[in-house]
Amino acid sequence: MDLIEGDLVITLKKIESIQAIVDLREGMTGVITVTGSVFNSATVYGVLIEGREYFLFADEIQKVESEC
Repeated sequence: MDLIEGDLVITLKKIESIQAIVDLREGMTGVITVTGSVFNSATVYGVLIEGREYFLFADEIQKVESEC
């Protein structure tokens, strides 16, 4: 998935299985704020959701808008 800063994303069902994050649910929308961060050789994205920034893996979010 190719995400850039400012892209609108939505959280996927997998987010609900993360024990450390109790206030995120499937279907929440957010904006990409940080790209290029890496954790254990996997890319993570900074996502601003309801005024809080979370760092999520690509398989926990989906881009809402397709390129025009």
